[in-house]
Amino acid sequence: MNRVIRISMLLAVLMAFTAPVFAQGSRSVIERKIWYVDGNKRIAEAQYWRIFLGDYQAVQLRRTFPGEGQITVEAGMNFQLLSSGYIEGNGASSRGRVNSLPRMQIVINGQPDAILIDDIDYIFDYGTKVVTKDGRRGDFQFLVDGVLMTPRRFQITVFVQSVGAFGEPELNPSITMLPIPAVAFSREAATRASQEAITD
Repeated sequence: MNRVIRISMLLAVLMAFTAPVFAQGSRSVIERKIWYVDGNKRIAEAQYWRIFLGDYQAVQLRRTFPGEGQITVEAGMNFQLLSSGYIEGNGASSRGRVNSLPRMQIVINGQPDAILIDDIDYIFDYGTKVVTKDGRRGDFQFLVDGVLMTPRRFQITVFVQSVGAFGEPELNPSITMLPIPAVAFSREAATRASQEAITD
């Protein structure tokens, strides 16, 4: 087998393994259909997306360091709701880079309860309120090392799938950081979300 054929076969194998990664864009951007409401109450659909929740300063994180045990570090972080179904936080502290995977919460009369993305009917008022599929209504927050935090203002980035230079699927942003009052997981829920009051 000559060198050209060997290289061609190697490239084909590499493309077979890397295509799913490019199709997802990253581990955070996978296909999950949503409907979002813009500032004019128009409803649009997205399959690949990421929602920015805000930048936060002085986030208190508990981390374990060799020889020190568990200590509290202060970090500047940003958080995003990802189409893969979870919230991810990334930032920096005096001890270096930090990340967090907070749990989503519905807070009703001051009582938090963990929820998953599949529990949610829609989120509205720029990410501060949530309605679940079982009919509960409350504040939408996320739990970071025991501290409840509220999204600052929903901003969506929408990705579209295209074909790369070597024929592999890839994702590219078509809409970037668009403020949205609401997001829903069905068209019917998006219609209901578009009718909710919005806090200025």
